[in-house]
Amino acid sequence: MRFSACSSKVCIDSARVYQPGFAVYIALGFSIPLHVAASHITMAIPAIASASAALASSVVPSSPAASAADLASLLKPFTPDAFANGFATLIGALVGAMLAYVLQRKFQKAQEHKADITAAHRLMFSLLQQINTIVLIQRDYVYAELKNPGRFISIPATPPFDTRKNVLELPELTFMLHDTEARALLYDFYLAQENYIEALNQWNLRSSFHVERLQPALAASKIPNGSEVTSEVMRMALGDQIYFHAINSTDNCLLTLHRAFEKLAPVKSSIRSYLVRRFRTDNFTDFDFPETWGLERAKPTARET
Repeated sequence: MRFSACSSKVCIDSARVYQPGFAVYIALGFSIPLHVAASHITMAIPAIASASAALASSVVPSSPAASAADLASLLKPFTPDAFANGFATLIGALVGAMLAYVLQRKFQKAQEHKADITAAHRLMFSLLQQINTIVLIQRDYVYAELKNPGRFISIPATPPFDTRKNVLELPELTFMLHDTEARALLYDFYLAQENYIEALNQWNLRSSFHVERLQPALAASKIPNGSEVTSEVMRMALGDQIYFHAINSTDNCLLTLHRAFEKLAPVKSSIRSYLVRRFRTDNFTDFDFPETWGLERAKPTARET
């Protein structure tokens, strides 16, 4: 205890009494006479000592028998049934999580399979459209003029073809990156598709030249429409630059059409065979062209003169 003398009175700031494991703090914020303070303190000491003894007896077991009884009371809730219930709850949660994961993976694989099937059908449809475009150009504009020495004039110009239509890019064909055979087929498909794009580019360039340069030169030459002239007369009328460019651009068109068909047709068969084996279904577009209008014959060479 700490006392502060104030005249005939005592100001008690605080009193601290320590016992093992026990602390009491008394803080009095008023002034009382000294003999009254001493009386109160004397009366408080037995009560504090009694409380300290009670607390010590509750913390420290008084005998081995009491310690065993306390241990038994602590272990009483942990019965075999309680352990079984807890274990069952843990196993149930684990099985539930595993089942949810398996179902989620199954759903995800089903979605991936569906997306792969859709991409495979799109691939076959794209091949069909590319081959069909090449065959239609050959049938409608080229075939009738193949043996005509003046085909560089008689094969007409057309509106430009869209070179990106029915063309597939790698992100649409990622399902074919999973194994070696599919990657080889994907490589062949890209080569064939590039030949298809080049064939349309050559055709569009020739059509543009035909309209912008060749037809105005023919109109200026005064050669009657439908008349028969020699190649030398035509060359003199058109000039060397237009005459030879018209011949070369036409021959390039015929060669690129043939090359595109030559690449696309085998790739179509190879890819369809692979898709049938991979997806275990024959439900893929199968098509053929009984008439190819000269595309399967020997490659056209220089213009007959």
